[in-house]
Amino acid sequence: MIRTRGRPRSFDRDQALQQAMQVFWSKGYEGTTMADLTEAIGVKAPSLYAAFGDKDALFREVVEVYARTVSAEPLRLLQAGKGIREDLQAMLRASVRMYSGKSTVPGLPAGKGCMVVISAINCAPENSEHSDALSQRRHKRRNEIRARLLQAQREGEIRADADVTALGDFYTSFLNGLALGAKDGVSSARLAATLGPAMLPLESVLLGAR
Repeated sequence: MIRTRGRPRSFDRDQALQQAMQVFWSKGYEGTTMADLTEAIGVKAPSLYAAFGDKDALFREVVEVYARTVSAEPLRLLQAGKGIREDLQAMLRASVRMYSGKSTVPGLPAGKGCMVVISAINCAPENSEHSDALSQRRHKRRNEIRARLLQAQREGEIRADADVTALGDFYTSFLNGLALGAKDGVSSARLAATLGPAMLPLESVLLGAR
């Protein structure tokens, strides 16, 4: 267990994680320094080291918090069970809001793009531990989307001859594109305008679609 001796009484660990999340979300893992983190959290370096260890340990913990809170919301909507069309639309809309800096979870940080996508960009070979872990999370999302499409196919919403693996890959790539577009400054309105065309591949394989 990490010792916290010397940490100020006013140090709020959960709040510090959210503040660190904001920094990593904005600058990525490579672009973030311990100086950035101490400034954002408002503590001295010894207190930060005592609470979290080094930058690597803090980043791992931030990614865990991000995964089970902020990025979990769109996937939760995908699993709502309201029908594949409505569930997928809800996931895409929530993703646009999240990537545009409008957190779908009240009280949690918001940033431009997807922290898991942004933080993995340009990771140096010596930081492969982090790039590999982030890649695994992206694969997990791909598998969850595919699983939901398979469920819809089994339940008769999607035609039996449809390639749901390719469809899942399409929506995963589309989400990555939304994240990078938001990071590059594309407005939420323009991102939202792409959702109609993005639904066409699903519409084309829904049972009863022409």
